[in-house]
Amino acid sequence: MSIQRKALGHRLLRQRKLGEVLLEEGYITDEQLASAVEEQKATGSLLGEVLVSSGYVTEWEVAKCLVGQMQLPFVCSTHYDIPKEAIELLPHAFLHQHRLVPLDIFGNVLVMATAGNLSPDVVEEIEVSTKYEVALFVALHSDVQETLQNRFPLEKVTNELSSKFDQLFKGLDSGPGRL
Repeated sequence: MSIQRKALGHRLLRQRKLGEVLLEEGYITDEQLASAVEEQKATGSLLGEVLVSSGYVTEWEVAKCLVGQMQLPFVCSTHYDIPKEAIELLPHAFLHQHRLVPLDIFGNVLVMATAGNLSPDVVEEIEVSTKYEVALFVALHSDVQETLQNRFPLEKVTNELSSKFDQLFKGLDSGPGRL
């Protein structure tokens, strides 16, 4: 991992929380934040998603605050022509789980879009498993979801899991102690 990447990870660990930024910018009130945090705890959803679904803020307002909070550029992932190498680089289930979209590969850099649910540990895991440095961009949550559904379908994951289960059960059927 590069020194620059380590610096990014440490910066991300020290960043202000999204709710604090939205409060400071005047997009939400203390009461709206408290209500959204309670719903977030109950549902496990991301705070930005809860605030948008509650009608307190727009996706654009959340994205604007994330860009400032994380000091990352903005991209519209739905309009990006993603090369096959980027599509096949990481397991689709992993991308859906972390709401990340690989957009392109430039030399030794993997460009990815996130809706803000970023963990330095996930970035490090990607860098270790792919051998690429990760460059992150902020995108709208709906754009990330749409791109994941259209370009990184979960039926591929389902088919892969089905095949693995079939192999596992074939091994059990032919093994000792078969019922």
